[in-house]
Amino acid sequence: MESRGGKKIELELNDVWDWAYCPLRVWWRKTGLATDVTSKQGTRTGEQLIEESIKSATSIYYEFAGKGKEVPFGKCLGLVWKRWLEAWQMDDGTVADLVNYHQKRRSTLSKFEDGEITNREGKRYKKPTWTRYWRKMAESSGLATLRKSIDRHQKRIGLGNLEFSEEEYYRAPKGLADAFADSMDHANKMHLPEPNSVLGVNGRLIAELPSVRLFSRADIVRSRGVSRKRGRPPKEPTGENLQHNLEYEIFLFDEEIPSAYGLLRDLRVIALGQSFPIDLKLEEGELLVESIRIRHIPSGQEQVISPRLGNGADILEALSRAVITGIRAGTYVPRMVCGWRACGDCEYRTLCFSEAGVMDAFNPPLMAQIESAQRLTREMRKYLKGEVSKENRLEIVRSIFEFMAKSPDLTPEGALWMMDNLEAETR
Repeated sequence: MESRGGKKIELELNDVWDWAYCPLRVWWRKTGLATDVTSKQGTRTGEQLIEESIKSATSIYYEFAGKGKEVPFGKCLGLVWKRWLEAWQMDDGTVADLVNYHQKRRSTLSKFEDGEITNREGKRYKKPTWTRYWRKMAESSGLATLRKSIDRHQKRIGLGNLEFSEEEYYRAPKGLADAFADSMDHANKMHLPEPNSVLGVNGRLIAELPSVRLFSRADIVRSRGVSRKRGRPPKEPTGENLQHNLEYEIFLFDEEIPSAYGLLRDLRVIALGQSFPIDLKLEEGELLVESIRIRHIPSGQEQVISPRLGNGADILEALSRAVITGIRAGTYVPRMVCGWRACGDCEYRTLCFSEAGVMDAFNPPLMAQIESAQRLTREMRKYLKGEVSKENRLEIVRSIFEFMAKSPDLTPEGALWMMDNLEAETR
């Protein structure tokens, strides 16, 4: 988040989206979660492994296609997991257990999905793994024992871990075993667009709002053809009269399939409808977002929405400003204060509830205050030690205010307290 010399403040859509659900999701991502899941440093979640594996496999799939090689998506996903398991130094026995677990779990799940096992009303279960039937079958088939054997490696690879009773274990956050099995299940339902229409993968986008530059990403950027702009054609045809029609595709990993009504009001969809690629190199001409394709990864179903430029821009602006204000003030109020059930569907709950808990161990608002004050103190010491001429005094003041603007919870009172300490040091 940055604002320099009157320029717009820059913000990530992920921060707006997560802040609306629980500010602590933003806090964890900025202070604790590893950016590379193969790194042994930091803490991550099973859901994160699933998402990263599918997106990495998509990149590899189109990378092969660009070289003229037709490689099935499942094999691309296998290459991703192979690289990770090697980086984590997993032995052959654990690798074999993962494959065995996926096959056994798929066989058991299919009985619920095919309607062989239903509830008392004859309807399919929404969450089969939470039922007593699943528990009995998992225990009798050895699936439960295999899962625990695999998940004992979680701490070693940086996955958060929570202690559960035998009764609660089946509702525990996803571990290594289920992350691997889920990603393999998803791969069987992936039917990606033809490579010749794909312009980019994980493309960086920007929405220019009145006071904010909102950044996001599209999992796939696809060309829907080139057309002439509406209106009277010019006397001489030029590239400026061309219009590149784009389609953005985003991957959703939610358990339930979202409704079309809900998607029209989904912040991520609204933002994509107002966004344009940053680094996409196209021939001369304007860009138009013709459609947004939402791919529900667990089911493989797709929904397409046609956005209108300007629709929802006021909502994005208002929400972005609210998030910026919250981050600057350090108001990281965690949803977990409402209890475990409030966080039941959040993949970050392993980080908030493990051991002493995030509030006892870290206290995010206080941590934000301390870190901001320490950084500003270091910056001020640099200024005080250097030569201060009349010409650069304004620049120094500007730099201080800019630093405060992008530092969470650095209040004017905190800055004045810091100045008192610095003054005492120089006496």
